[in-house]
Amino acid sequence: MLISIFASIWSQNLWDELILKNQINILEEKYWKDTKFIVFSYDKKNPFFKKDNVFYKNYFPIWVRNPLNIFKNIISYISFLHHSSRSDLIIIWWWWIIYDNEIQVNKSPLDSWLFRVKTFDFFRKKYDFFRVSVDIKNENNLNKLKRIFKKANNISVRDNQSYNLLLENGINSNVEIDPVFFDKWILEKKSSIVWFNSSYEFDMSFLSIFDLKDKNVWLSLRYWYMFEKSKLSDRLEEWKINQLIHTLLSMWAKVVLLPHSFHKTDSVANDYDYLKTFVKDWVFLKEDMKETYEVYTDKDIDFCISMRLHSMILCNVYNIPFYALSYSNKTEEAVTYVKSL
Repeated sequence: MLISIFASIWSQNLWDELILKNQINILEEKYWKDTKFIVFSYDKKNPFFKKDNVFYKNYFPIWVRNPLNIFKNIISYISFLHHSSRSDLIIIWWWWIIYDNEIQVNKSPLDSWLFRVKTFDFFRKKYDFFRVSVDIKNENNLNKLKRIFKKANNISVRDNQSYNLLLENGINSNVEIDPVFFDKWILEKKSSIVWFNSSYEFDMSFLSIFDLKDKNVWLSLRYWYMFEKSKLSDRLEEWKINQLIHTLLSMWAKVVLLPHSFHKTDSVANDYDYLKTFVKDWVFLKEDMKETYEVYTDKDIDFCISMRLHSMILCNVYNIPFYALSYSNKTEEAVTYVKSL
């Protein structure tokens, strides 16, 4: 069996890579072990998840504004047609795929996905939308939205906001939990969250209730989301993180910064480049995705302060106490789910 996967996969982002890893494991259990997977990615050069039956291909179109990419796009287009026509099943999943307010590496996301599903329809292929997120700001785009989902075999979304938007437009779907909740394969009905707050309301006074002396305290922080954006927000974020680190060190904790994204082209998404500016005596930094991932799987954490969605999920999967700093709808829903366990 051949399954093609279209997802928001960027190399050097642990979030995307673990979704892919767990979703492929789920699909192998559902179908059979000798299934071959073609994964369309925005960066196929250095995937974190590697397996003999998983093959990476470039998206089409990509970086079309650069004329030097014309031959790459021609090759990618031929590859897209070839694998779309041969696939037994096509999976479209993850996060910002169905947005109308963001210009990606090619052109409007809605136009790109409308083009792709028309191709799938032309080849009479079965395709599923899995855990996509939908956010339509312009009412004029609702017709495109309906056309994208019109002939889908199955539709699931990642949050209630997406579910309600589709339902309002006559599209039935269901909400499914993040595949990374299955990273240990057996999902334990147990919550390890000890505190939660909005990242904008983050107050360090909560730390006083914990004895953190000689404990490994890990910080999974994300640039851009500590304050409402303004000319001063960068300085305020830097000040708040330094204040947090100082407080932890005064409690004799060992502080380690835990980047989840090493994105090479997006400075806002790159945790590593941002967090390395806070490294100093007794403050350490993990250097790559493998090191970051093994911190969770080896349970080398006594306590974690988590802004990254998948830091929260991995802490819960591996029973690591964590404080959640929620900065968006996706983290808010994850916190709500974890608290319900």
